[in-house]
Amino acid sequence: MGVTHRAYARCMPSSRGLVGAAGEYYVAAELSRRDWLATVTIKNSPGTDVLAQRLDRRRIVARQTKTASHGSHFRLNVKDEAPGALDNEWYVLVSLRGDEERPAFYVVPRHVMAAIVYLEHRDWLHHHDRLRARMRTNQQRKANPMRTIRGSWIEGYRENWALLDGSAWEAPFLADPVFLDLAAEVPLPDTHRGLNGTPAQ
Repeated sequence: MGVTHRAYARCMPSSRGLVGAAGEYYVAAELSRRDWLATVTIKNSPGTDVLAQRLDRRRIVARQTKTASHGSHFRLNVKDEAPGALDNEWYVLVSLRGDEERPAFYVVPRHVMAAIVYLEHRDWLHHHDRLRARMRTNQQRKANPMRTIRGSWIEGYRENWALLDGSAWEAPFLADPVFLDLAAEVPLPDTHRGLNGTPAQ
């Protein structure tokens, strides 16, 4: 007798490593449905979890995946502040749902994701508090490697798979406009591209 998806999901361990692996395979499956030849990479591939090529052309894209378990925000770290060097680099953030629900996917250019991660942490570290309600305490906030990204901040990229057919650097900025304000205030390091794909000033 076959095992139902719900029963199978209950049997699966809930460790963070397996949650991440599930996200990678979900992304590969979604790409395959959209006429991409997708493969999950081995774990020592720097900055790339899924490689994919269009079946009708030679375009290849590299994707870093981040997966959040049901009801959680996305957890990234200081390494995700690196903007990448090529225009075919993307993030796909996977938000897992209930046992029988399809995950939500956010397709974000790598340089935009790097900027959002950088700005989110500086917003918190320097008490700008544009992204979250101001804390009652003014205690000093210490730098740490972890970063937290909410799906609501990148809603414009949700299910936006069509972006992958173009240059990541030319993709429109679809995240919360508060990040544009933060980029003008902080600002971004010279190594980052601007949020609209042009080099940061």
